Amino acid sequence: YQRRVRGLWLTVGMTILGMTACTGSMTRLSVFFLGLSLFCYFCTRPARFSPQQYRDAFFNKVVLICGASSGIGEELAYQLAARHCQLVLVARTESKLVRVRDGALKAGSPRVEVIAYDFSNVKRCVVTVLYRTIEIFGRLDYLILNHGLMPNGPFLGFPKQQDPEFIQKIYNVNVFSYIQLATHAIPHLERTGGHIHVTSSMAGEIPQIMGGLYCATKHSKNGFFYSLQQELLHKRSRVTLNIGAFGLIVTREMKDVYMKKMNVPKFLQGDLKECVKAIIDNLVLRKRTLTFPRTNRAFRFNWYINPFFHEFFLAGITDYNTLVQNHTTIHEQSAKSGYQKGSW
Repeated sequence: YQRRVRGLWLTVGMTILGMTACTGSMTRLSVFFLGLSLFCYFCTRPARFSPQQYRDAFFNKVVLICGASSGIGEELAYQLAARHCQLVLVARTESKLVRVRDGALKAGSPRVEVIAYDFSNVKRCVVTVLYRTIEIFGRLDYLILNHGLMPNGPFLGFPKQQDPEFIQKIYNVNVFSYIQLATHAIPHLERTGGHIHVTSSMAGEIPQIMGGLYCATKHSKNGFFYSLQQELLHKRSRVTLNIGAFGLIVTREMKDVYMKKMNVPKFLQGDLKECVKAIIDNLVLRKRTLTFPRTNRAFRFNWYINPFFHEFFLAGITDYNTLVQNHTTIHEQSAKSGYQKGSW
């Protein structure tokens, strides 16, 4: 409580100081709206739950994790394994899945199965992934939709991103496979009172010059799943659904490939382990939106109320040609490492 009060007073003081020091009405308005956003951030507080509620939510439960070979999905596998969950891990590369499976078994999972699958093939994903999980375990408690491709770089600066076949592939993985898996999982989750977690992004709410196509798929995903959220509520379904609005989560791959060329403010970066802990907490709390890191709430609020957001956002970004060159370098480094294969 005291830390929040100090944060509120600090925000008010810094906003007044910033508006006094700045010149130009547009800059002053941007500082004001940023201060107002931070004020709203400090007014929020995390929810609580009991240890027994936490234990009951996970012990021996069946969790299907799509996109489990690295990053958030890999860490989820380890943390859920430590809570005695039974896991099905899905990604494209079987060798990576085997490595994660071995780590999850060591962490405490009683059983871990792996399914190698490329979600650009939407038509077979339900049979190969979802129905196979039901066949193995006889039930499903949690569906974690975390897989995806991340095409980045200014859209007009990379002709390949404008290719209709490439756009279709990105949408197949990032949107259409999500819709198919969630839709066909709901009848099975009804039996267990289960839950769907959808990994999305702040890019699904706030436009970003570095990823027009990526933002488009995230906006599409959010539009569908928030509508599905309403439908499940209205029909009084036992199934709950939440959407993860994540900023830049600093995974091992992000450090190796992106961080040297991307000028992302520290306050918009999130720790991987803390992010996954927040996801797991939310599987218990079942809040409709999980924003991480929490500072992104201020960023979101600024986007919705600041009429000069584009200018505010672009002021911290390098010139266009350098931006394209930086992302060309990122693509080359990614190709060498094999990370996000197929995203460019």
